[in-house]
Amino acid sequence: MSLLYLIRGLDRSRYHPIVLCIHESEACDLFRREGIETVVDDRLHDFSHTNVLWYPWWQFPKILLRLWQFPLTYRRARAFLRERSFDIVHLNTSTLTAFGMAARAEHCKVVWHVREPLQRGYLGIRRMCIRRIIHRCADLILPICRYDAAQLQPSPTIHVVYNFIDFNQFDATIDGGPMREELGISSDAHIVIMLGGVNPIKGTREFVRAAVNVLRVRDDVVFLVVGPVPDDSIRNRINGLRVYRNDVLRIIGDGKKNNIRLLGVRRDIPRLLAASDILCFPSTVPHFARPVIEASAMGLPVIASDLGGPQELVRHQETGLLVPPRSSEALADALFRLLDDTDLRRRMGQQGIAFAREHFDAQRNTQVVLERYDDLFS
Repeated sequence: MSLLYLIRGLDRSRYHPIVLCIHESEACDLFRREGIETVVDDRLHDFSHTNVLWYPWWQFPKILLRLWQFPLTYRRARAFLRERSFDIVHLNTSTLTAFGMAARAEHCKVVWHVREPLQRGYLGIRRMCIRRIIHRCADLILPICRYDAAQLQPSPTIHVVYNFIDFNQFDATIDGGPMREELGISSDAHIVIMLGGVNPIKGTREFVRAAVNVLRVRDDVVFLVVGPVPDDSIRNRINGLRVYRNDVLRIIGDGKKNNIRLLGVRRDIPRLLAASDILCFPSTVPHFARPVIEASAMGLPVIASDLGGPQELVRHQETGLLVPPRSSEALADALFRLLDDTDLRRRMGQQGIAFAREHFDAQRNTQVVLERYDDLFS
């Protein structure tokens, strides 16, 4: 979404954007619906080594496969870049290292958006290699928060630009009543929402445990989990997501199904946020939290893990509360505090809107990036 906001802000008399994706996905359809030229080449591959996705020792065959694909991707990327004579190659993730090297070899200006913190790994070798490639190949490095910037080699080409949102879409004046009716939730019930689906990185298990603790004391709260729910595919059996999902369902139990709901993937996030009272982001690993800035823009107080990423997006005691990660007890205590204090929720929500407009405005942050574009050719 942040890339889409950036492309929308381009002066089309000066820039012609082309989006290259390494496989078909909903993201491709998103860009195509905007009339953006979108190309898919599934012969290109990334190499992920981030807190969100990396290859531990038991995925050693996958590491070997990615290493084998690396030179193939490099050669294919160079051929692609020669076909069109690009001026700027804007990489939207740290995982496109082979493409970054190819862009440098083809003498393109390389803008590298780093949207995820690098995983240290066991010995730090992969992290060191990725850091060096980004440092040597990029003319401009754009981490989306200071925590991500701290994972990179120090360089004058690094400029932190926070991920941004469209306030026309995430509008605090949206009426949440129709969504409550659609979900069958009364106007006097409290709604606590979590965006991120059922995933250990997002802290879903801690969230539902905290929900169960709250519901032991009060029955006027509905907890919503929005996002992908792992299916029974072989892939999810191997990577452990099926087991994790079953554990989450076991914690919820039959008696809490009406008060703890797994909604799956939704395309109406602003309406869901408008209907909610509190957003939780109980992540278990440090990373930038788009749900946090979306909720702040909508005037919701936020409870988030006290980790890199959320620490920059939540002003503790002002726009929300930071709690120790992996602690469902601390999360439940924070929920009780906000649920019991309407004035505190309202005050934190208003301060959250002001904070979001100051730091995450799409138009303002897009302009910062475009000014950096201009600097590349000055």
